[in-house]
Amino acid sequence: MKQQNEEWIISAKRTLSWFIDILGQSEWERRRKLVVDYFKSLETITLTEVDIQKRNIDTRFKPIAVYDDWMAWYMYLIESVLDRPGVDDPLQSARIYPFFSAIGRYIEPLKNMEGIDERLKVMLNEKQNKPDSTLFELAVAILYHRNGWKVKFLKEDRYKKTPDFEVFRTGQSFWVECKRLAKVPEYAEKERREWQKRFHHLTNAMRIHDVSAHAEIIFKVPLEDTLEECLGGAFYAYLKSGMLNNGAWLKHEQIEFKAKKIDISAINERLDKLGVRANSPQMVHLITDEYDMHGNYTQLISPSEIVAVGPDDNLHVLNRFYYGIHAAYSAKWECVADSSIDKKAKDVKKTLSKAVSQIPPHGEGIIHIGYETVMGPAVEFRRHEKTSDTVSNFNFSEKSIEAVYCHAIQPLCKIGEWECAETTIFFEKHPHKLFSERLLLDPPETIVRNSTHWMEDISGKQ
Repeated sequence: MKQQNEEWIISAKRTLSWFIDILGQSEWERRRKLVVDYFKSLETITLTEVDIQKRNIDTRFKPIAVYDDWMAWYMYLIESVLDRPGVDDPLQSARIYPFFSAIGRYIEPLKNMEGIDERLKVMLNEKQNKPDSTLFELAVAILYHRNGWKVKFLKEDRYKKTPDFEVFRTGQSFWVECKRLAKVPEYAEKERREWQKRFHHLTNAMRIHDVSAHAEIIFKVPLEDTLEECLGGAFYAYLKSGMLNNGAWLKHEQIEFKAKKIDISAINERLDKLGVRANSPQMVHLITDEYDMHGNYTQLISPSEIVAVGPDDNLHVLNRFYYGIHAAYSAKWECVADSSIDKKAKDVKKTLSKAVSQIPPHGEGIIHIGYETVMGPAVEFRRHEKTSDTVSNFNFSEKSIEAVYCHAIQPLCKIGEWECAETTIFFEKHPHKLFSERLLLDPPETIVRNSTHWMEDISGKQ
């Protein structure tokens, strides 16, 4: 249970209040209602057998995120931390808590930065709908403040690209440009769609044979190079061979597969005592007896009892808990094909080129690039190699670039809690000239080590 006196909550709520003051209460209530209405519309959707067989899931179900107004969605999640216990989407919340908390810790210095009001108006503009970039800029601005720099946000030019802000300290000044990459690379989205096609056949096989089960699949080739029906066939072969009773791996040149039965009666005994939110780490653990923060899990669950937590006040959504289930079909998957890992390990070269082009020819520039490391350690090892090579060997041409910082941020959604890991990859023309500390998100009691968080993830599993 989240406690009101937790530092990160106090800081995040302070940020929320600031943003609502800028928006205006009536405008916030209007946009918040649209968020609530969006999720209420999802509650009325039912999925028929025809939908399942025609794979109309994407057309009948919408994402658990408000793509049309990301900022209002983020603010609703923050507001719900204490105002609406039971309302949450843990995987989404873990992404934004670190930024709202960091801003709240340094809210007064931010308010005094020149140009901040205009920058926030852009971020809060419903039509702009790109808050992640500005939240990253604010975190970078705080980093400079913590290191003794004065920050001046620059007004955006409609006709030419300019840096985000300028920093000053003891006779020195630099242009600063910030870029934040998309959460998920384009290839990863393509791979996810390919996975959904194969998961459809897997769950069909489980349902046909009336077996609630959890499967683990390792793809040794790119998913698009396998037959869509491969997992349905693998489960049938697994079941008929009796391997479901011993949990051994079924190995093929393209995939490795294993599965185990899910004890629905035992799960219902636990759910009868305490409900569990669908699509949460707790539900994954309940169904599979494990939870890997880096794992790719997909579940299709048939609930027998759903309870809404909290009052029916037209503000509570995402508050449905399962207190019983009829059946569950679950899978955890990964692709270890080298080409898949390489495509998901997106390099920063193109982004760095764009950032450098926005630094004026007069004066010196600093580049900050932020991205989330949600693809797993294997991908991040490869991306680290690419990024380090790109930053170290980049041709800045006639531009004078003092430093490049790549901020790799990993939101971690645990069972009942969250945390954030961060690694900074950097090139500095003059080491330690700019910063005495380089981490963006610096909550109290932060543990700093000279290693990458993906290396520590691997070490932790060994």
